[in-house]
Amino acid sequence: GFLLFDFLKVMPNSEIYGIDISNYAIGNSKEEIRDSLQVGNATNLPWSDNYFDLVFSINTFHNLHNYDLELALREFERVGKNNKYICVESYETEEQKANLLYWQVTCEAFCTPEEWEWWFNKTGYTGDYSFIYFE
Repeated sequence: GFLLFDFLKVMPNSEIYGIDISNYAIGNSKEEIRDSLQVGNATNLPWSDNYFDLVFSINTFHNLHNYDLELALREFERVGKNNKYICVESYETEEQKANLLYWQVTCEAFCTPEEWEWWFNKTGYTGDYSFIYFE
């Protein structure tokens, strides 16, 4: 919720909503936006089709198991209108993969950029994306 709080500071008249899988994270979020957050899962988003003008996910999708990626990416695409952004951790070399394995303990989807692009194409994801690498 900290990034949502930053959005609200820049655009104070915006309606913001967010989910987290963790009760702890929601309970320890910024008080100013806590009422806009709820415990939820990326595979079953509680909003209607095309609900948001902007949807974004920073460092979340790589924490899902491969069997959940398709549904979660389709849900992300479903709730957003035109402006979508995903940032995921990835690797290009075996050294980066080893670093990802050892340093990102919650990562479940170990995908190269080409594999992520395959997932995005398979699910019809139309938004922007970027990758983080553990050098």
